[in-house]
Amino acid sequence: MMDIESFTPEDLQWLRDRCNVVPPDEGRISSQVMSIMERLATEDGPGDAAVDMWEHYLIRPLPINSATSWQLRSLDRVSLVDAAAVERRLRTLGDVSSVTSLRNADNVSYYGWRNMRDFVSIRELDLSSMEFFGGYRIVVDGGDGRSTEEDGIGGMLDNVRSAIEDIETGGRDYTEADSIAWLNRLNSEYTELLATDNATGWEHRVRIGFGDRLRGGLRLSRGRSSTAGFGLFRDMDLGDLNDRFDVAKAYVSMDNLGAVSKVVLGNYNISLGQGLMVNNTDELMYRSTYRTFGLYPDLTSTRQFAFTGGAMELRTGPFLGYGFFSSASRDAVTDLDSVPNILIMAPFRTHPYASVLTETVIGGYGYYDMGGLLPYGTALGAGYMNVSWSDSLVPEAAALDIPGDAEAWDCPEYDVLTAGSSMNFIGLSAQTVLDNVSIEGEFVRQDNEAIAALARARWQNDYFYLLGIWRHYDLGYSNPYHRGFAEQTRFDDTIFEKPYYLNDPLASQLAEWPVPKPEEGLYIESRFQLSRQVTFTKVYLDVWRSLAWGFDNYRFQGEVEYRPDFPVRFRLKCKYQEKTKMHDVIPTTSRTTEYTFRTFFLPSGSDYFDIQLRFGMVGLTPNPLYGDDRLMTGGYLSARWEHNFTENFSVLGGSTLWTTDGMSQWEFEDTGIDFLDGDGTKFYVTLKNNLSDNLQLRFRILRKDTFYPRNGLYRPDPDDSFYYEGDPASPVRDFVDHVTDYGIRCQLDFRW
Repeated sequence: MMDIESFTPEDLQWLRDRCNVVPPDEGRISSQVMSIMERLATEDGPGDAAVDMWEHYLIRPLPINSATSWQLRSLDRVSLVDAAAVERRLRTLGDVSSVTSLRNADNVSYYGWRNMRDFVSIRELDLSSMEFFGGYRIVVDGGDGRSTEEDGIGGMLDNVRSAIEDIETGGRDYTEADSIAWLNRLNSEYTELLATDNATGWEHRVRIGFGDRLRGGLRLSRGRSSTAGFGLFRDMDLGDLNDRFDVAKAYVSMDNLGAVSKVVLGNYNISLGQGLMVNNTDELMYRSTYRTFGLYPDLTSTRQFAFTGGAMELRTGPFLGYGFFSSASRDAVTDLDSVPNILIMAPFRTHPYASVLTETVIGGYGYYDMGGLLPYGTALGAGYMNVSWSDSLVPEAAALDIPGDAEAWDCPEYDVLTAGSSMNFIGLSAQTVLDNVSIEGEFVRQDNEAIAALARARWQNDYFYLLGIWRHYDLGYSNPYHRGFAEQTRFDDTIFEKPYYLNDPLASQLAEWPVPKPEEGLYIESRFQLSRQVTFTKVYLDVWRSLAWGFDNYRFQGEVEYRPDFPVRFRLKCKYQEKTKMHDVIPTTSRTTEYTFRTFFLPSGSDYFDIQLRFGMVGLTPNPLYGDDRLMTGGYLSARWEHNFTENFSVLGGSTLWTTDGMSQWEFEDTGIDFLDGDGTKFYVTLKNNLSDNLQLRFRILRKDTFYPRNGLYRPDPDDSFYYEGDPASPVRDFVDHVTDYGIRCQLDFRW
């Protein structure tokens, strides 16, 4: 401090008498490990793979003095501008003695530094140490209570049963042989799904490590109401054990091997560029502007897109390279002759769908980092990937569409797919940072000449940022590992959302295929703070065109926060959306308007209270077939209260009251999203307890009551009435379905 200009010995003595320097606690695991999963319950938030990586860095922080912008940009809400500014500070001025020192680095925003600081530390890499660390997680999942009979396994069972009855009563125009074959298949699937109804989910996950070089991990799990038989041991006969889990993963990794930065054998996740060529998660994060980058071991619940094989990261001088190989089984829709039709991600998978193909993926991506010669964060990249299968995919609508039904098959997103056993991709990418402005882009070409392209730019400071993203995805671009910025999944608003129009209702799960819809659009997002009290927390506008039909759509959302005092905040959010989709005769347009008022405050140092009120409406194109209804409405009132009894123990409770008139609602709560339909109430309680520095418990219980009005069934004319089967004298009258869902989930983490 004596090197500071005008600082005198008297000033130093005065400061020493009034300060106490306390070393940080050694070995204490960040308390944020308990709450990092709650980032999953945020709008346009991250996926499981990102949260899993961030949890690892909370436990064993990234050494900041040896970190690169490639690593830092993957941290939660850290932009490329922030990551490049930190790298420039470290490479030009040398190591820092405290993470706080980065706060004043040029072009590092306060927002980026605040989000970065918990994931990094000033610890040095110790490549000779064999310090043993790790963690064990056990989860018992009795259901999250968020799915209802209509969209969970109960709804799927109803759809399959309805298809069976339709065949038995002659409602489908099959030939006799096809009719019998489809009936046998559907009956088999119904029996298989029925056996999984209410099956308890569970997870065992172990991670271990030795120093800064060696890592290993294992996961065995089964999702609630899921069928079994996938994973690392798919080709091994393990007896009854094969029927006990649906995901089996393991990995061994080595880090810091000279020019080889990382090698992973087993299961791994890789996400490069803007996610247009390769990102093997099973989630498409809508309007997600942050994404992980690089190669990481994978113990997430990803099943259909899991890579099993080997991958490596190389870094020598300015060159950063990735090579990857995978061989894994894949689910697919099949016809009656077991010919694979199209790949599918099926939460409710049965034997006709399960492990139909073996997929082989091989690829590489290289970047030339010009940081130092040009501004830090500047790089050029190129990559190649080949995806092949053990049998050719034959996408024929005849295998999916019910012959002779009233619904005409019209799905360009499916019809453009070509038969074949492989596809190839070549990609180019570039990025640079100019002071507080970043520019990035990626271009990928498939071997059928279809392309995907994305460009983005960001300008930021401590009080403001402006982000713009342009994207274009051709109709024929069918890369299964495409996870670029998007508004809709490929088969959203198509026939696959209607299981009753398909030969096998289970094929409707293709609507969840996590690949962007062919679209072209421009997205603009900003956050700006007008004063200490008023902040526009997030404002965005997305204008895009669906390339399958040429329909123009837009979505606007803005949220403003008023903070009269530090513990009290009020937020008002408005959303407007206009979306057009194709129907049999004319396109229909829906116009959505939604308002959400939220207040949250800390009435004391140990409490957090949150109240939300939402109202929404959707204006529809009138349809005479359904009474010319033009408007659907819905809304809810929710409250959430968390009380911290001690530093290590808190209880979170929440309750929601909702009503809908055709417009379903969505709500983020605890660690997930809940879709609310009909009318109803719910409440939940979550206990979060740090039993010790090494042992953490999260326990959640929920009850949800949903009421579905069934109106318009009673008809006064006896000759025009509906009657109960077997009792013609009893007409069907209007009634209300009451469905009660219970959720219980217990997670225990032991870390050392």
